Amino acid sequence: MSAGIRERTRERCLNQLRDAIPEAMALMEGPAGELSLAEYARAMPGGGAALQDGEDMIALAEREAARLFSPAAGAALRRELENRFLVLTANHHGVDFHPEFLQGDLVFALGCRDAVPLFACGGVPCNNLAYPRGLLLPPRRQDTTKPGRFPALAVGDRHAFVSAQLPFQASHVRSALDSLPNAERSAQLSPDEREFAAEMLTAIYLHPSVLRRETFRDQMSAANALLWTRLTSRDLRLPPLASLEFQHLCGILVAGDIQRPGTLVHDLLLEPELTKAIFHTLNGARACWSMGGDIPPRGSFLFWGLDEKGRGIALYPDPECRTLFAPRRPDMRLELESRSLKNALLSRRLLPTLYLSFAAAALARGLSCAGGVFQYAYLPRMAEGTAEALRRCGDDARADRISARCPLGAGFHALRAADSENAAMDHAAGPADILRHGGISVQDWERFGNIRTRDAFSCSLAFQYEDIIPEKERLPGWLEALRHSSSLMLSHQP
Repeated sequence: MSAGIRERTRERCLNQLRDAIPEAMALMEGPAGELSLAEYARAMPGGGAALQDGEDMIALAEREAARLFSPAAGAALRRELENRFLVLTANHHGVDFHPEFLQGDLVFALGCRDAVPLFACGGVPCNNLAYPRGLLLPPRRQDTTKPGRFPALAVGDRHAFVSAQLPFQASHVRSALDSLPNAERSAQLSPDEREFAAEMLTAIYLHPSVLRRETFRDQMSAANALLWTRLTSRDLRLPPLASLEFQHLCGILVAGDIQRPGTLVHDLLLEPELTKAIFHTLNGARACWSMGGDIPPRGSFLFWGLDEKGRGIALYPDPECRTLFAPRRPDMRLELESRSLKNALLSRRLLPTLYLSFAAAALARGLSCAGGVFQYAYLPRMAEGTAEALRRCGDDARADRISARCPLGAGFHALRAADSENAAMDHAAGPADILRHGGISVQDWERFGNIRTRDAFSCSLAFQYEDIIPEKERLPGWLEALRHSSSLMLSHQP
C-alpha cells in the first residue's frame, strides 16, 4: 500500500470511528490528547454531585477487599477512595489477560496512590471478549488484532453470567495443564506461550487463595490480584489492584436502599410514576434496555433475572411498572415491592443491570467511574435520562443534582510487543509479553507515563475499528492504515 493510499484509507477509517464513538474520538483529538498518560491519569476527577453520602459504599468496598485480599488491602482501598472517589469500571470481571483491560489498569494506576480500585462488570456472559474461562495470548494471525485463546476452565455454562458462574475446581486446571503438550497444534502455542500458560495455571489458578473461594467472581478477584503482582520487576512497586465485581457490590447497596424511602434507588424501584418515567426516558438508550414498539429487544429493565444455570433472563415491566416479568419464563415474575426485591437480590435470583448499578453508585452517591469508549458517552446519558424522568415527576430539586463524572479509562495500547513470526509487526502487549520482557521496570514505568495520551489511544485504533465496525463495512487495508508505532516496545528477555 502506497503512503498516499494508506493515508486516505486511514482518514476514512477515522471518520467511521468518529461516527461510531464520537465522544471518545473528540476527547483524544482535542487538548486532552496532548497530556502525558501520567498527567491524564492524575487529572481524572474524583466524586461529583451526590444525592446521598458515599461512606456506605467505601465501607462495603473496604470489607470486600479485606475479605478477599487482606485487612491491609481493605484499609488501602479505603484511603484511596477517601482521597479520590473514583474507580475504574471499564473492564469485564475476570483475569485481565486482554490488553484492552490490562493496559487500562496500568494507565489508571498512574493516578493512584494507595490502591487501584477496579470495579469490573460481572453482568456479562462468560463468552465475552475478556474470556474469563481461559488465557488470552498474542493474535494468532497477522490480519487481526484479536487475541488468541487457550481454554483453562472447562466449567459451567459459557452463557452464564460471570457474576453467577460456578466456581472452578483444581481438577479443571489440572486438565488444562495436561493438555499443554498437545497445545502446539490445537491452539498454535509456541514453547514460550506453553511456558506462560503453565506458569499461569500453576501459580495463579491453583493458588490456595484462589481455589478456596466459594464463587467464581471471588476466584476472579483473587486471581486478577495475583497476576497484577507478577507484572512488575523487582525494582518497581505499584499500588495493589483491588479487583471487585461491580454488580455484586451494587446489589448490596440496592438491597439496602430499598429499605430507605427517599433514596434514588428506592424511589425509582418503588414509586411507579418515577419507574414508568425512567423506563420510557431511557428505552432504546445504549447500555439500558430496548423494549416494545419497533425497537429490537435488547437488555433488561432494572434487573436481570438469573436462571438455574446462572444465565441472564431479560425482565420487562408491566404497563403500570409495578411488576417485572420474563416473557419466555412464566414462572419468573416479581412484584416491585421492597421485601420481594430484597429477598431476590440476597438469594442471587436477581442481578442489577448496568443502569441500576450506576444509579446506585454514580448517580446517587457521586462515585466517578472511569469507563471505556462507549461508557464515556452512555453514563452521562443515563444521568441525563434520570434527571429528565425526575423532572417529569415534578422533582426538579433532585434532577438538578444528578450528574455523572466518567473520564475515559480504557483504549490506551501504548505498551507494544513484536510479533513472534514477524519482528517488523507488533501487537498490544498482554501479560505474556510483559512476563517475557522480565516485567515492567522503573524505567519502563517512567517511559509509559510520559507517552502522550493521543499516541497511546492511536495505538488502539486498529483494535477499536475491528471491534466496533461490522466486518462488511470495514475498508480494505484497514489494519495497515491504522497501525501506530509506540515509543515503548517490550523486548524479549532470555
